[in-house]
Amino acid sequence: MDEVYINVFRDGGLFERSRYGIEYPYIFPDDKEIFDKIPTISISDFSEIDGGPYPASSLGPIHLFTNNTTWIKGRHTLRGGVALEYSGEDDFDQINVQGVPGGTNNQNGRFEFRNGRPDGAGLAIGNTALGLFDNYAEIGQRALTKWRALGVDLFIQDSWRPTSDLTIEGGVRWAYWPPWYGLDNNASSFYESLYDPSRAVQIDPGNGQVVAGTGDRYNGVSLPAGGWPDGACQAVDIACSDEFDNLFRGVPRGMTETHANVFEPRLGFSYLVNEQTIVKASVGVFHNRVTLNDALLLGGNPPIQPMIAVQNGTADAPGGTEAGNFPFVMTAIDPVFNHPTSYQWSAGFQRELPFSFTLDMTYVGRRGLYLQRERNINQLPEGTLDLPENEGIHANALRPYQGFGVIRLAENAGKSSYHGLQTQLERRYRNGFKISVAYTLSRLKDNADDKRNIIFNTYDDSGYWGISGRDRTHVVAISYIYDLPFYRDQNTMLGNVLGGWQVSGATFFGSGGRGWPGRGDDVAGVGDSTGQPYDYLGGLYDGANGQLSEGAGEDDNFYFNPNAFARPADGRFGNAPRNLIEQPGFQQWDIALFKNFRLNGRRGLQFRAEFFNFPNHPNLSGAQTNPDDANFGRITGKGGERNVQLSLRFNF
Repeated sequence: MDEVYINVFRDGGLFERSRYGIEYPYIFPDDKEIFDKIPTISISDFSEIDGGPYPASSLGPIHLFTNNTTWIKGRHTLRGGVALEYSGEDDFDQINVQGVPGGTNNQNGRFEFRNGRPDGAGLAIGNTALGLFDNYAEIGQRALTKWRALGVDLFIQDSWRPTSDLTIEGGVRWAYWPPWYGLDNNASSFYESLYDPSRAVQIDPGNGQVVAGTGDRYNGVSLPAGGWPDGACQAVDIACSDEFDNLFRGVPRGMTETHANVFEPRLGFSYLVNEQTIVKASVGVFHNRVTLNDALLLGGNPPIQPMIAVQNGTADAPGGTEAGNFPFVMTAIDPVFNHPTSYQWSAGFQRELPFSFTLDMTYVGRRGLYLQRERNINQLPEGTLDLPENEGIHANALRPYQGFGVIRLAENAGKSSYHGLQTQLERRYRNGFKISVAYTLSRLKDNADDKRNIIFNTYDDSGYWGISGRDRTHVVAISYIYDLPFYRDQNTMLGNVLGGWQVSGATFFGSGGRGWPGRGDDVAGVGDSTGQPYDYLGGLYDGANGQLSEGAGEDDNFYFNPNAFARPADGRFGNAPRNLIEQPGFQQWDIALFKNFRLNGRRGLQFRAEFFNFPNHPNLSGAQTNPDDANFGRITGKGGERNVQLSLRFNF
């Protein structure tokens, strides 16, 4: 049983909104877990004031059965096995743990103040002072959905040695991972195929609200399976009436397709060329089971758990001075939702060298498909809000799916490409000395390096393909152990005092992460605040010296040239390649000194002195990539101070 409960620290009342004079009326005033709790406030160029998604809880069973069998027959070693896992979570936190553009993780509301509001002060902090927000979102009654699924894995493999010099490994795995479903069917999703334009609601072009009495408020929304199961009324309020029974529209109980033909063939060999050399190669197919995460907790959707979003309002009355009928904010799931898949291959050799050294060099390739990411399927086409005929018209009145704000679709549609050369030189432990030096040269490209990545252009993801945020071109790892050569035997009193010292350490060098200049205001006129790229003009490092800066106006130290970028014209996405900037690399030097003192019998003392980053070498922080920040292009921080840890341990 896995149980998580996170409450709100209430001592002192620092969480209370009334303490700070915040008294705006809620859109959903009923059923707040904590009525008097601060909202979340997101201001461009400032750290977010996060009221948080809590209190929240999750509780779920994990039942696992496994059985493996090995059979040796001649030169074959056959293995087979099965694994059954029935698991799930009773989720009362079906929200994005991190606030997302246009949405909220806080039942008490989330404000976004951006620089680009048309009728604002020009800067987000000025809009905040005036109470002019770009986006406000709020959640109604929280839902508890009990998610469950049964996963099955089968495998069979054979290790065959046709000769004493050759080993061939082959096998296949089959996986059956149906999607997670709610025991009470209290989840919902938006389906483009179920949306009927002829039943669309009407939107007031002035304020973006739904015109009362028009169309189908839940057009395109479906509940799972064919109806409420027995007993659902005890856990789900809306199951006690037939008000929403028409939303059972025949979608699978798990909201997506079940993929039954998931096979993973794998093949590899190693060949002993001579007593010093081995060559090896392998190829295989691998899948990943997507577990429950923020993007898939569809019990957080209306009509189960409603969320409302308002654009370009005032903080004193986010919902307006009169009760309004606002578009729904939805989380949706790709109705196909293939399992993330990778095709992997490798080839290399291992060579024994003099002085107990071994060299291992391997090329590794990987092609990833169906990687999880997100897309706002209710985004406007590029430039829509900047067309003359749309001046003064609210974005909600122009969206493809009327009656809805942002619809964040979790889709397994990303792809990746990895190529790497992995080299390791190792000396096995001998005569009190061991060392290993590993170096990887690689390149990773993708258009989805995280499940929460949102492509900025819903209709064309080509601009999102580029170097991955997880790419680290160069990585070096060095580790060593050395027993100091004097009095190693410790067989005398003097030897016990002076001998038994050991030095060990680990040193790491690596390329830095990636940066991509952009901003969250809607330059492209598409009706959302997902980060949009700037234009790249060339000359990325012209005039830059890569040095630490004291800040704007204090020096001329730049990590990259800020004039290499420019704000795109209104109504257009920028052209800057994704993750164009390679941030500063890192290095870490750790060393430890150990001394063992022998006492009588099995007793002994061990003294440890451990030094983390013992040269006290600073690692520079990432350069500022927000074009609106005065330090754009500069590095103004560093870290990596030395830490020393001393200890004495008694062994018995």
